[in-house]
Amino acid sequence: MRPILSVFAGRNYGRVVARTKRVASVADLLECLIQIKGLADTPRRLAQRAAEFAAASPFPDEAAGRAREIAGLLLAAETRFRRALSSMLALDRPALERLPDAHATDAPGDSPGDCQRTFAAERAETVGVLEACSAEQLNRIGLDPLRGPMTVADLVAVMLAHDTDRVGDLITR
Repeated sequence: MRPILSVFAGRNYGRVVARTKRVASVADLLECLIQIKGLADTPRRLAQRAAEFAAASPFPDEAAGRAREIAGLLLAAETRFRRALSSMLALDRPALERLPDAHATDAPGDSPGDCQRTFAAERAETVGVLEACSAEQLNRIGLDPLRGPMTVADLVAVMLAHDTDRVGDLITR
């Protein structure tokens, strides 16, 4: 039996619970591969949502600022996710730094387009690393301070949930 992580809806990524469930490893691998494809699609979804958000907004400057903020949040999170991924692939059960919360940002003050392009380039590198992982590597474990033990595949699921929430912020906020 292997712990499977379930992410609660909402923005509190610290509220991830481990539960034990018997799941075929092939199904786990397939789910992770599908989630990796979702991660690869985030830059396109972000650009599309940003364009729709700008077109629908009566305040273009505010819309551009919000799009830049969301791209900055995604870029800051990508940096932290990449460090966690690198540690998990290189070390045996490394202690991970706290993964990003809903408001963590350390992105440069670029335009929305520049920020989106930088995020897209960083994400492409991360996806390249993930696509090259073997099934064994996707099961490597890191120790998150809030979630406890989590695999690379679990990290992929957390990344995709984070992406979905952030991109959704361009419509709901």
